[in-house]
This record gives sequence, structure tokens and C-alpha cells, in this order.
Amino acid sequence: MKIKSRKTALYFLLWLFLFVPENPILAAEYFIDQNDNLASDQNPGTLDRPWKTITKANQILTAGDTVFIKAGTYNTYIAPANSGTSASRIIYTKFANDQVIVSNASYGILLDGKSFITVQGINFYNLDRFLWVRNAANYNIISYCNFDQGRNIGWSGSIIHKNSSFNKIDHCRFTKYGYYNADDIGSILDIGDEETQTDLTSHNLIENSVMYHGGHHVLGVYGKYNVIRNNYFHNEPWSLGTPESDRGPILYGNRNLSFAGYIENSGRNLFDGNRVAYSSDPPDNIGASGMGLTTSYNIVRSNQFYHNNRAGLSLSLTSSYVSDIVHNKIYQNTFFHNGINSEDPIDHMNSAIGFGLYSGDHIIKYNSIKNNLLYGHRIAFGSYKVNLSDQIFAGNWDGDTQGDPKFIKADKALGDPMDPSLPDLRLQSNSPCTGQGTYLTSVTSPGGSGVSFQVADAGYFMDGWGIPGVQGDEIRLFGTSLRARITNVNYETNTITVDRILTWSQGQGISLAYEGSAPDVGAFPVPSPAVSLPFINLLLLSAN
Repeated sequence: MKIKSRKTALYFLLWLFLFVPENPILAAEYFIDQNDNLASDQNPGTLDRPWKTITKANQILTAGDTVFIKAGTYNTYIAPANSGTSASRIIYTKFANDQVIVSNASYGILLDGKSFITVQGINFYNLDRFLWVRNAANYNIISYCNFDQGRNIGWSGSIIHKNSSFNKIDHCRFTKYGYYNADDIGSILDIGDEETQTDLTSHNLIENSVMYHGGHHVLGVYGKYNVIRNNYFHNEPWSLGTPESDRGPILYGNRNLSFAGYIENSGRNLFDGNRVAYSSDPPDNIGASGMGLTTSYNIVRSNQFYHNNRAGLSLSLTSSYVSDIVHNKIYQNTFFHNGINSEDPIDHMNSAIGFGLYSGDHIIKYNSIKNNLLYGHRIAFGSYKVNLSDQIFAGNWDGDTQGDPKFIKADKALGDPMDPSLPDLRLQSNSPCTGQGTYLTSVTSPGGSGVSFQVADAGYFMDGWGIPGVQGDEIRLFGTSLRARITNVNYETNTITVDRILTWSQGQGISLAYEGSAPDVGAFPVPSPAVSLPFINLLLLSAN
């Protein structure tokens, strides 16, 4: 095509910019089958002439390509040389319902500076490291995968770090990484780096997954604006200690969750709708809490904490920690039968929620504990050198002093940790906890109407934080049936913006959306919906 004038050439370039897709991608499908006698990495990778190894796919795949891996055990790991794009991802997946295992390799998945990669339906077993996402590896999706039996080469079995953001793990199972000698070593998955102020890992999503049997902890969260929702964590005794352990070569477990790090690059995470259970006894202490929270401005809500060896949730510091514990929002959780350690039964951490300031100059103050349901504990709130009057308590139900909350099915006898359906901590229709909650914060703007207003503390809510698939909170104004979806939260000015016009009065209470005249306490409303446990089958090492 000949362009006759400079002006015409400019119009032609403008047309290319506006109407021709940028870097148009021709997607290709490839196949790997190591059990096919005719398979070879010299083949074109078609269904009838497949490749032999995953390594070949790593070298060849470009944006828009999908590789289907047929049944077998492969000893080379997933590590693409290229990134996909937002419109054209690179996909690694099993073929049909085949069982695909990656085993005896240095990694299961290594995404080093690579983005827009999807891996789904693959089992990873007996590896040095499971999943490593690092060096600004963004927008990757790992789904319906199983990671089992690490070889304990380093501290983290899996890690998302070094400025990696907007990655998603869903419907996955991670288990058995870590070990015990005289100390507890290793973690299943860490997000961010606890020991640096420069790692800006953030905005990652972990949902609908199962994680259990870690050394020091199961999941560590050391970044900002991460969402951890609808998962099941447990860490009962599972691995044999050495003679140097404080009680010798017996089975040990430990805490489930560790939230820590510097204030500059940690905190402000959402932990929502999870089950946290069966924390146990490490070889260097007399117990471990279900979740250790040592950062600030996090939202911990709608979770179930049960059968944990020490406190279901602990807020505690020593001089080795690097930030205060302030302004966390802990609300509408259910705590059942935590703090059951028998070696020191009157310790302050033998409680539902424990506070401890053991050494150092940091503070534990201004944390909000509201609308939580607590039952089956020696004490609801334990404290060591922390003034509970420096925290904010409202709308909580302590069933041990206020009355049985009437769970559907809850027994203090420890059950099978592999069964996440019990205890059933939903509430019966005649529960006294109905409508016993209070509002979370209140409007400070003058009375009026619109889509934006200020509140006393916007830290109770989130707007989705720009994470794909995560919506802003739905809220309700007290005294009305008005609801709206949050589209923006400005934490500096305590300003909330919503998706519809609301009318409010100054001082009016606000909570998450609820039924009835006031919120119910605990993780479940009354009547409670059926519990969705999409991760149960993952316990069977099934990726079908």
C-alpha cells in the first residue's frame, strides 16, 4: 500500500493506533506426553506429535499459548521464558482428566519476573520448593493444584515476594513443608519478606484453598493489601522431632498464621471467612496460637478459630518485632474452644484472644474487637502487660458468661483435622446471639445525601483494593434498610464512596450489610446459610 502524502500517512498511523489491536496474538495449542513412544522435543508439539518435556514448553510458549500436559510423572518444572499479556495469558494445564504430577525437581513452579501465567490442575510432589513467584512477577493464577511433601531445602516451601503483586491462588492444597529439631523450621507459603522494608509485594489473593502441616507456620503475610479469604488452615502434630527437642522425638505442630513485618510495607490486609484450627505444640515452647497478628491496620473478620492449642488469635510482641500492633479491626469472628494447652492452663494465652507485650518499646493499642462470638474458653481475653482498656471492645458475646450461643454442632472433643465440616459453628434459629451486634463506625459528615461521606474510622472497610475478582464491601446504615457497595475508601481522610446515593444523618452507625434490626455476632448470620466448602476434595490429592 503506497501512502501518497505526509498528511495521509499521519491519518494512516492514527488508524493503526485506534483500530488495529496492539501486538495481535495468534494463540497456539501444544501438547506434552512423556509416555508416547513417538513424543520428542523435536516434534511440533501437536496432539499426534507431542513434546516430551515441560522444559520444551517453557522455551516455546508465548502470549496466548496453551500447553496441555498428559498423564504422567514429570521431573522438570514449570518456568516459562516469556510472559503473557492481560488479554493473552500463557496457560499450563492438564489434558482432560489426566493425573499430572511434577516430582523430584528443584521447583514445582518458578515464575521469575514472569507475568500473566496460569497453571491449573497439576499435582506437585516431593520437591525442593513448591511455588516461587518473585522479581515483579504479577497477575499470575495458580488454581486447582496440589503441592505436597517438600524436601525442606530452605525456609519457605512457597513464596510470593520481591515486589510481586496481583497474583491469585485458588482451590489449591499446600502441605508438608518444614521440620522440627530443637527449633521449628520452615513455612508452607510466605507473601512478602518479613525482614526488609523495600519489598513492596502486595495485592495478592489467596482463596478457597487448604494449607496445613508447616514447621514454624503455615502461612506468613508480610506485605500490604493482600486478601486471604475462605481458606482452611490447620497445623496439628504431624512431624517427628529430634532428641534435642524439648520433649524429645515426638510429633510436633505449630501456629497456622504469622502476620508481621515493617509498618512501611506490611499491614492493611484482609483476612476474611477462613477456618483456623488445631494449632499445636512446637519443640521450643509450650504452645502456639492459631494466628499471630503483629502488624497494624488489618481487617480480621468472619473467621472461625477453633481447637487451637493457645489463643485462637494472639496480638503479642517482643523486642525482636519491628512494628506496633495498632488499629486492627477484629470483628464478627467466631472463637470456639481455644487455649487448651494443658502444660500451663492458666497462662494468659490460654484464651480466645490473647494480648502480650513481653519486651521492647512497641505498643499494642487502639485495636477494635467487635461483634465477636466466643465460647468454650477458660477466659475470653487474656493479657500480659497490655492494658485492655487501650483496646476497643463492643458488641461481643462471651458465651461462657452470657449463655450458650447454640451452635448447630460443636463438641469440645477434638475431631479429625482433615474434616473441615466439623465443628459446625453456624447458629441455630433460636440462638440468643441474634441481633446482638453493634455498628462498626459512624458518619461524621453533616447530615445529607450523596455517594461520598466521612466516617469516624474507615479502617473497618475495603473497596476491593483494585484486586481482580474482589468487590468492595456492601454496607448498611443503621436504622434504615439502605445498602450500598463501597467503590473507594480513603483511609487518610476517612472518606467512603459508594455506588448509589444514600441519605444519612451525622452520627448514624454503619456496618457491613446485615438482616434484621442489628448485626448478629459471630462469623455467621441467623439463620445461617449452608456452608460452602469447595476445598474438601483437595484433601484427597485430587485435581480432577
